[in-house]
Amino acid sequence: MTSDLDQAPTPPSENGSFRRISPAQAAADAIPLLVDDTYHVFHLATPPYTRHHPPRLRSTWWRMRSQNLVDWNRDSGPSIRPGDGVDAPDADGAWTGAAVLGPDGNMNIFYTGYNLSQNGKQVILRSRSQDRHGSRFECPGKEISFTGAGRSKLEDIDFRDPFIFYNESEAQYWMIIASRLAGGPHWSRGCIALLKSKDLDTWSFAPEPLYSPNDMFCPECPELFGLPNGKWYLVYSRFHAPNSGTVYRVADSPYGPFRIPRDGSHGRLDGRRWYAAKSCPKAGDPGKRIYFGWIGDYIDEEGKWLWGGDLGLPREVSADEKGNLRVDVVPEAERLFYETSMKISSVDLPSELSLSSTGSTVITYPELGDAEKRDLLVKFDIRSCEAHSFGLVIEADKTQKGHRLQIVPAGEDTYTVTLFTDFPPLDDFWADQYDLHLARPVDGPEIVRHELVKLTKDITMFLRGRLLEIFCGGRSVSFRLPNSISTSLSTQTEQKTSRTQRLGWFVEDGEVKLSKVLIRYGGLVDKTCI
Repeated sequence: MTSDLDQAPTPPSENGSFRRISPAQAAADAIPLLVDDTYHVFHLATPPYTRHHPPRLRSTWWRMRSQNLVDWNRDSGPSIRPGDGVDAPDADGAWTGAAVLGPDGNMNIFYTGYNLSQNGKQVILRSRSQDRHGSRFECPGKEISFTGAGRSKLEDIDFRDPFIFYNESEAQYWMIIASRLAGGPHWSRGCIALLKSKDLDTWSFAPEPLYSPNDMFCPECPELFGLPNGKWYLVYSRFHAPNSGTVYRVADSPYGPFRIPRDGSHGRLDGRRWYAAKSCPKAGDPGKRIYFGWIGDYIDEEGKWLWGGDLGLPREVSADEKGNLRVDVVPEAERLFYETSMKISSVDLPSELSLSSTGSTVITYPELGDAEKRDLLVKFDIRSCEAHSFGLVIEADKTQKGHRLQIVPAGEDTYTVTLFTDFPPLDDFWADQYDLHLARPVDGPEIVRHELVKLTKDITMFLRGRLLEIFCGGRSVSFRLPNSISTSLSTQTEQKTSRTQRLGWFVEDGEVKLSKVLIRYGGLVDKTCI
């Protein structure tokens, strides 16, 4: 039986944006697939107006398509939706999976079915399409069959997030699955299982997991790919410290062993808040892949991060000369600020900027005018730096407290880049003494930290509403800024009115010279634009 949902694209203004379907529905785990010259980006979507598990995780699959990574068309309805009956294997959510072209050239979706009435059981389901671009998919999907004893070595519940690719050297499909070993230390037996198939119909378990590093609870949303440099990259997401977020490991073979890269970021591509990122090849360039991840929603009144949020900007990932992965925003993203925005006057913002202080920290704020309330693109190069540190102050209040991007010299053209929270927490004694009982968020005081960053080219920051995305030296920094700064002020009204500056520069004890300084601002004209 096929779904009765029409899959034809609708005008973007009628059906959400690239970032999410609507303000009431969050976007989550992306599942990209390149078919010919078209990017298909499926992603999970939450039911409207839900916040917490289990209602929020009864997710559906939605799709967007693009040929230029900027202009996107959404389907009019979900590609995959949960089953209606309480006994359906996906009754409580159609979770993450993979889209892949089968032996007949038609698109298939493999996804995780979740059922709370069966003790949270997770199974892998398959939904077929009758054409290459996936016009319609079978609904509901059918549970896959597999052989081999490998399943008995895994826990009963965690068995999800399948990723599938065709391994040309073995002339068969590989499926890797996020799971946990059946035995071992409870908090560190997360592993990635391996299954193989000639036809996508019947799967055989490998005798042992592909990857079991004994350092995580469960490796979510894994993927495996090779690049022209001969290296294989295993990418997955960790929802706990240390090094939470999307990480990668490197090997000379798809069988491993997968090693932690010595890249200054412990293999992290970003931080905790850019999550469940997955990729597909870049059209016309086999040496690069295009990544999509989400930045979580935050409930200010509850002080809680939620599963799902907004899709971040598409990112271009490639290998450097050492075989480490580097992350850059897709060049097309800046087009939005050149075709639809206005440049701040050179009188107000010179292209060359010198900041200096002696034995202190100095903050300066450019006059932004209308840009104070608009989406911002900020770019600059480091011409020279003899300061202890410098960087950006973002969303500062009248006490000059705000999130800070700190750049600290560490060697020749090498820096440590850190995004800090607005107020670092205090020990209880000092909090009692000064009556400053500040929240102790899981993000902070360091939200994201990258070391050994080679800053030979420009630093680029996008501030779109509350979404902050920074790209520098092959690393990215993502975060959703809170709606109000946590201070000791007595009322929420005072907190909101205390915010005065959207963007500033700071320098600590020394001098830094910046060049090619540019700020553009504006809203997005087309809702389908990134």
